[in-house]
Amino acid sequence: MRVLAIVLAVVVGLSAAAPVYADHAAEPGGTFVDDDGSVHEGSIEAMFESGVTRGCSTDSPLFCPDDPVTRDQMAAFLTRAFGLSAGDPDKFEDTKESVFAADIGALAAAGISMGCNPPANTRFCPDDEVDRGQMAAFLARALQLDGTPEASFTDTAGSVFEVEIGRLADAGVTRGCDPPDNHRFCPDAPVSRAEMATFLARATGLDVPSVPTRRAVLEITSRDGWGAADWKPGFREHALEQLTVHHSGSPVSSVWGPPAFRGWQSYHFSLGWPDLAYHYIVGRDGAVYEARPAWAAGDTATDYDPTGHFLVVVEGDYDQMEPTAGQIEALARTLAWASMAYGIDPETIAGHRDHAATTCPGDSLHTLIADGSLTRRVIEILDAGGVTVSVG
Repeated sequence: MRVLAIVLAVVVGLSAAAPVYADHAAEPGGTFVDDDGSVHEGSIEAMFESGVTRGCSTDSPLFCPDDPVTRDQMAAFLTRAFGLSAGDPDKFEDTKESVFAADIGALAAAGISMGCNPPANTRFCPDDEVDRGQMAAFLARALQLDGTPEASFTDTAGSVFEVEIGRLADAGVTRGCDPPDNHRFCPDAPVSRAEMATFLARATGLDVPSVPTRRAVLEITSRDGWGAADWKPGFREHALEQLTVHHSGSPVSSVWGPPAFRGWQSYHFSLGWPDLAYHYIVGRDGAVYEARPAWAAGDTATDYDPTGHFLVVVEGDYDQMEPTAGQIEALARTLAWASMAYGIDPETIAGHRDHAATTCPGDSLHTLIADGSLTRRVIEILDAGGVTVSVG
């Protein structure tokens, strides 16, 4: 006799099986960092908010959405989702070492699982992966679904779980595995943790929030952080209108990072400038550093007026080397942030050489500007929610 004292199971039906799409939105990107963009992200967030899942790592915000669900994980999901009381952790001979032993016992007490070695059923096989057919059986039992199913799939005939799969489909918990047609169920395919989140959201009517796209993060080292000297009088205030990329021209053998930046600042002081010529620096390591305040027009030894230009210098000589992937992404995020912060059209991105007689910012870096790939990446970042800045 089943001992399910589950209110949700009583109200099973098409209305109860469908997830409720909540009016509220989760924080950008949601709780976990490895499910961004997944079609199951809202269901995963709903599972977390309702306490059904805590993720797959104790020290990182990870859900492991593509990992297959194991039988012991299934026990934990169902016990939390349906509010089952803890069961006998010694019910099966192979679960004593499992952290989910009590959840497994709860499933057995509720009649949701009998074991994995019939007819003796002395074992649970906690580490085995759950396939979609087995998942259907677990959920159909948890929801106490019965009756002769009307729904059918082309690939479930002969499956020992054919009836449970049909019942789950009739209840609206599953639609199939080959959208948009959904003629097949793929009963032997492993069910992923992300898919399980959606199955449970539908089965229990969880509120599924919309999850805004996670903003890119731009970490900036402050002037104090890299040891900049105080700027001198003489700044000219300006309104920013365009985005301009430079390179430092530093050869491979140079000193890199903050010691180099302090040297550049000293040299620019010697030219009579009040500070470094640029507003931000992208280091060879891909880190971003604060330089001249953005409200102050830059300086140049070439024949153009940098008034109105937001100036970013990329450390290195890009007539002689290639920018790293980290530098390119950091440059794109810096330009995207400037576009947001100062209302500058990203289509204005140009290189120093586009305004003056110089090879700066070097052929390999300028190629990314000339072919539009840097601008496209900046627009992608903006379209995905923009940039969150952290200065330290």
